[in-house]
Amino acid sequence: MNWITITIIGYTLLAVEAVMSKYILAGRMKGWRLYTFYVGLFSLFTLVLSPFGLKWGGTIPFLITFFSGIIFYISLGFLFSALLRSSTERVYTLQGASITLLTLLFSFLLLGEIVYLSKIIAIVLLVIGGFFISFKFYRGRFFSGWQKVIIAALLSSVSLIMLKYSYNGQSFITGYVFNRMGIFSGALLSLAVPAFRREILNNWKKKSVSQNTINLAGTIIAKTIAGIAMLLINYGIYLGSVSVVCALVSVQYLLTFAFVFGLSFYFRKIFVQHMTWQNIFSKIVGIALITAGTILVFL
Repeated sequence: MNWITITIIGYTLLAVEAVMSKYILAGRMKGWRLYTFYVGLFSLFTLVLSPFGLKWGGTIPFLITFFSGIIFYISLGFLFSALLRSSTERVYTLQGASITLLTLLFSFLLLGEIVYLSKIIAIVLLVIGGFFISFKFYRGRFFSGWQKVIIAALLSSVSLIMLKYSYNGQSFITGYVFNRMGIFSGALLSLAVPAFRREILNNWKKKSVSQNTINLAGTIIAKTIAGIAMLLINYGIYLGSVSVVCALVSVQYLLTFAFVFGLSFYFRKIFVQHMTWQNIFSKIVGIALITAGTILVFL
């Protein structure tokens, strides 16, 4: 199996995870807080990596890494809140474009990276692509929750920059585990917020033990799939070309769109699709522009 096939499998799994998250959120839990909480708790399993290189790298690197995890957990709340009410392909495609764009800008402003003409063009393509994905031409307005997606991407970018900086003073395993512990701690701290805690408790009380078990199991399966996907994509980067791997992100976006389109015939209330040429055309154009912009960023 060559590295391109491995990468495509990785992006396919990410598309599957995106659809599963939407189904669990809108079809079963009907609340983003519980799903976010479960994802945060699942981060605890990262401790199994501890024997493979977890070492104390100092107080400052630890704090940076730990708080980057808490910030990332908050970003998940905004992302899943938007996903609950909006279409899967719009949310994840806009998030991907926004993270790429914001990380590029932060790298220039904070890390002093040189911005070449290709990256300026990439910024323009990402912005235009984001507009095509976000704007509902058949209704003349942006999709519901697009602001939350932007906030989620902003927080995620800040978290990534912090994590990248913390790796200068500690090993990969150490940084990764402490980051996940920050996410887990964010889940526990979220229980201190009355509205958050109330919805989680009410969700547990309203559903039977078997329903809660299925929801938790579904969350674990979805996030395990996402973890395997990222492992395959990173392995593809290790074996082959970074720019080609990043270009193949279009596979994820297009498959997410295809999966949602197919499932909309069976789960109309969850995967809502408006079968108008403006809607389909704008999504395809947006995906194409965002893919082109992503390729230019990594060239």
